[in-house]
Amino acid sequence: MDAGKLIEKVIWQENELYNLYKLGETFALFERPELRDDFFQLAEEELRHRKTLESLLSEGTIKGLLLDYMEELELEPMVHDDRANPESLEELVVEALIREKHAYELYTKLSNLLEGSLSQIFRMMAGEELKHAYRLRIIYEKIDG
Repeated sequence: MDAGKLIEKVIWQENELYNLYKLGETFALFERPELRDDFFQLAEEELRHRKTLESLLSEGTIKGLLLDYMEELELEPMVHDDRANPESLEELVVEALIREKHAYELYTKLSNLLEGSLSQIFRMMAGEELKHAYRLRIIYEKIDG
């Protein structure tokens, strides 16, 4: 698989997380106003991830990179989350946790497959996704508790 195609799928996933967090802002506005800023910050960080990935595509940084069949099979399950349609703040947080886990695993694998600055970029993004999951767990405890 051309790495560009994979990155396009990952951009879609980052955009979905961004949209989920924007929806979280709306839910929080009515249900838990004290959580609104948390969702705002998460959305902004996902937007930054999306822009980073888009720049990798537009600058041609990953042009010509190919993933072999085995690498592609390992990454495939992490880029096929469907569009989320949560009906509550609690459902939204659970869905976001699943997606953050997939993003963390994907970026960790990419950082191990690639070298140099690309590896560092994906390692940094994996770390940020792990922080997002931690923040979501705290939000979940506030909602559930």
